[in-house]
Amino acid sequence: MNDNGDPVPLELILSLDETFRVLEALEDSLSTIENAGFAPGLIDERATVIRFLHGRLGLDEGDLR
Repeated sequence: MNDNGDPVPLELILSLDETFRVLEALEDSLSTIENAGFAPGLIDERATVIRFLHGRLGLDEGDLR
């Protein structure tokens, strides 16, 4: 755990290809969760992470709320 209490190590570094694969998986899982109509808190959390990655990669947010 780092100083902020986040369990993700600060030294975790992904290649650009790996980052896009993670982003794609998050977007796909968000769509699945939304279509199932459950876990609003999880939907919001997942959308926040996707927006963060889009911002860090210089991408627009697409159709994210």
